[in-house]
This record gives sequence, structure tokens and C-alpha cells, in this order.
Amino acid sequence: MDQLRYFVFNKKKDYESGYRKDIRITKQGLALEEGAEDSGIFISRLLDSGEEGNQWHRAVIESEGYGDDSIRFYFYCSDDSQVSAEGRTCPWEEVIGDREISLEKKHQMMEPFLVHVAANPQDIMLYHARGRYLWMEIQLFCQAGFLPEIHHMKLYAGNRSFLSYLPMIYQTGGREDFLGRFLGMFEAVYQDLEERIAGSARQLDPMAADPEFLRWLAKWVGISNGHLWQEERLRILLEGIVKKNLIRGTREYMEHMIGTFTGERPFFLEYGEIEQYRGNDRAYQSLIQSYAHGPYEVNVLVREQAVPSLREQYALKKMIEDIQPAHIRMHLIILRPGIYLGQNVYAGVNSMLVAYEHANLNGVAAIPSMVGMAETGAEEEKKDEEFEKLSI
Repeated sequence: MDQLRYFVFNKKKDYESGYRKDIRITKQGLALEEGAEDSGIFISRLLDSGEEGNQWHRAVIESEGYGDDSIRFYFYCSDDSQVSAEGRTCPWEEVIGDREISLEKKHQMMEPFLVHVAANPQDIMLYHARGRYLWMEIQLFCQAGFLPEIHHMKLYAGNRSFLSYLPMIYQTGGREDFLGRFLGMFEAVYQDLEERIAGSARQLDPMAADPEFLRWLAKWVGISNGHLWQEERLRILLEGIVKKNLIRGTREYMEHMIGTFTGERPFFLEYGEIEQYRGNDRAYQSLIQSYAHGPYEVNVLVREQAVPSLREQYALKKMIEDIQPAHIRMHLIILRPGIYLGQNVYAGVNSMLVAYEHANLNGVAAIPSMVGMAETGAEEEKKDEEFEKLSI
């Protein structure tokens, strides 16, 4: 079997060498320019298979479209890298990249080499693309304010034909075209399976694994609620989790886990740290009421800014329950920013002034804040002064 050959469009350089009109290059791929009226066009560079009369196999496209009318692909194929027009011969690369040649003129020159047209394709068989060189034109159309995008493209220059395993009678005559196209669908399935198997080792790398496989890796190292983690933070955690598991159950391990989840270092308050205030009865009683639950219990203090949503707070609580040692009970305390009655305040952590707002009771009555009353009074005094000036 021949070696599988393909071309990949997945970085900025792949798109810069082509022709673009009202199309911008993004980190993912291509997107319609925001200032464009309604459409944009991209024409790729020539893809050289290295073999005249080459039968191109398929194109796999990852995109974000909005119906079949938002993305259109045009595939062109030729055995010659040059084209004759108006009595002179020019390389296709110059014709495609030359901005002095109008788009209408480019289409007129490329039209005889058009082999495939597809609307918003994901996986297309290039049955009619026969020739050494292949290039494509992509048209993006704005749909109700939504801008389509192209994320990744992979074009196969050849395939490991199943037809070569059959008797010669099936490889000649009129049957070759139909049977080869029919088997091409199964070849595409096996290609994808072989590539996934060949790249399976990549899935063991937390920084490169697919998002769905990342959850499996988390379970293998004892993280049962991996689906509650943000993807980027879970990758960072898994990258060094094997060494950290050697100290599982220690304070250092818990600080690492919680700190990775929240993005900042947590605060721990243990019973022994409260016992040192036993000589100060007033302080000791205050701390006992607020934090002390017993010699085998620990409080974990996390700023509300690190876990602002209820979902993140719930996920953090579940994670703490999983990593706490068997003989220790841990309590999660969310520190709200600001100074409130009944809440402990820590200098440099949550000790800050916040603006008070009006409190509504059932949407009918309202208790004005002191700040609001002061502002209202200042405005009224200002109006009175202006009125007095006008009266004078």
C-alpha cells in the first residue's frame, strides 16, 4: 500500500499564502470580516500531490456554519502548474495571489478546472478531482448577523485503495469508476480509525488530549468530578498530578488542588491555630463560634472572586469532599468582599469598602442607604443654590 498523503490547513501560514477578500485569519482558521457587507472569498495556494493524473481522495473540514447557504467550497484540479490566458502563460500561484487581477477574471480562468462544488461540507469525497495540483475557493456568507468560520481542513492526496486487493477483473473496465467510488466511503472510515489509533498516545498527554478524553484521565488519577473543572485548569492539574499523588492527604496536596481549581492560594484554619488564643477569653470565644468545630476539622477559606458562581462553589465543595483525608472533615467558607456584620474580615483578603444599594421589600417598600440619602441631599442643596442665583 502507498503511504497516505495529505495536506493540513491549521495555522496562520497556511492561509497567508492564498488570496483573501473580506476574510480575516483567526487563531482557529478563517472567518468573515466583521466589516464585510455580506460575503468574503478565500482562494488557497496550489497543493502539489507530486504525481500527474493523481486521484484525490477526500476533504475533511471543521467549520462553524449557519445553514448550507453560509459556506461554499469550490475545488479545482489540473496537471499543469501554469495557465494560458490572453496570449501568455502565467503560474497559477501568481494568478491566485495577484490582486491586480479582478476576482471575475480569476473565476473566468479557473472555471474550466472546476471539479467539485459543495455547500457547507464536513467530509466530501473528491471523486472527480484528478490531476497533480488541487486548489480550492471558499466563500463565506453572513447569515442573520452570524459570521461563519473555518477551523481546520485536511485534504487527502491519495488513499490506500481497497480496489487493489480485489481480482484484476474488478480493477478494469467500466466497473472501476463505480466500485472505486463505492469502496472509497469505507476507506474513509478506516482512515479515520487508523489515524485515531496512531494518535492514541497523544491522548495520554493532558495538554494535548481531546476534551472528552480529559475526563477519563482525571478518573485514572482519582479525580471523580473532572467534568466540574474548567478545561484549562484541569489540564494544568493533570500535568503534574502523578508527583502530587505521592503526598495525597497532606495539607500541601490540598492547597495544590484547591489553588489550581480557584486560580489562587486558599487559606486554611485548623483547630490548633485557634487554641493559641485560649488565654484571651473574648477572642477565643469569638473564634470558637466562627470557626472551631473540633480537633479533626479544618476550615478552607476562599475568596468569592475566585469562585463567583454557585456552580463553581458547588464544584469546589465536591472536590474538597473527595480529597479530604479519611479522618478529617473540611468546611468550605466563601469570603465575600466587603465589611459586613457577622462576617470575619481579613486584612488584604476581603477587607474592602463596597457601595451599598437600596434594599427592596417585596418590590413595594424600599430602605434607602446612607450613601443614597447623602447623594440625594447634595443634589437638592445644589438645586436650591442654583434657584437662589436665578432669583437674584
